[in-house]
Amino acid sequence: MSKRLRVAACLTAVLAVLFYLFFQVSKHNVALSPVNAFANDPYDSVGSFGVQFALFTALLTLVRAFRPYQANKALDGQQLLVVRGAWLSCLSVAVTLVADVVAMIRHPAVWVDLPAGYILAALLGGVALFTVLVGWLLHYWIRTMHVSPAKHAWSIAIGLCIVSVLVLALYPESWRQSIGGELFTVLVGIAFLFVPLWALENAIFPAPAVDFEDCIDDLASVYRWVKAHIGPFVICCNLLEKIFGWPFLYPVRDWLNPRKHTWNVAILLGIVIGIGLALGEAFGEGGGIQQVGRFALIASIFIGLECVGVLLGYSLLAKPIGLFRHDTNDTTSWRAS
Repeated sequence: MSKRLRVAACLTAVLAVLFYLFFQVSKHNVALSPVNAFANDPYDSVGSFGVQFALFTALLTLVRAFRPYQANKALDGQQLLVVRGAWLSCLSVAVTLVADVVAMIRHPAVWVDLPAGYILAALLGGVALFTVLVGWLLHYWIRTMHVSPAKHAWSIAIGLCIVSVLVLALYPESWRQSIGGELFTVLVGIAFLFVPLWALENAIFPAPAVDFEDCIDDLASVYRWVKAHIGPFVICCNLLEKIFGWPFLYPVRDWLNPRKHTWNVAILLGIVIGIGLALGEAFGEGGGIQQVGRFALIASIFIGLECVGVLLGYSLLAKPIGLFRHDTNDTTSWRAS
């Protein structure tokens, strides 16, 4: 992998981490949270899923940029996936910042003429400038890749972006007053993130027409490298391989294999993240999970919304980032050669 693409992957990772810190500070800081105009849905749901997707794609891009590859192996497909991942992570931040700006324009009374409000605006402006810088560098560095968008892709992308911004700007926020309206508002935020992302990605890059190694190959390569350099602790890897090689685990491994069953892992991931967010919400309020009924309700809502977001993002963007390739006869080897 070229040094330029590795630098791009590092910059994208830094941007994703800074974006995560900005999201957390603006939402939870005592001084900034009262002037945060984008702390409510649909803007908050855009930010929540934007942070998740930006961090995920940045981490995946970082792994692909630095993982070992076989000698003399053509890397055209992997280079394209690294660039795609970096672009999508950067675009995820950009789309979320647009939603934040729309919220601040709609609610100037929340932050204008307040010192903390100007600090929040300055922080948003700083993240936006860094996002533009990373995007410009990515565009400058990949001009030699000679990729052409699909026919009318830019017209579709621009049209969808304009419609999405108008929907967010004119969305009746009073609908949040009911439970059903609040849930629908969250779904609007999810759609605002992933639909423009899909359209912009399709306009910048076509679907890869070359062979590529997917996420499972990436993890297998990293695992084999770690096993070869872990020294005496290699016994842990050998034990792990024996456990996963037990015959009674074959049905579970087959069910979880995304190359054979495309949606199972996505659904499971949505459930796990939803439970984690529900636990964070429960402990964040200081009450823990003593009220089992209330926690069950919160968990079911978080799991449901997270599954919707993960499945929508997966359906639109899993193929562009080369997450998993379809292979009903998958025989991936994790053993070090």
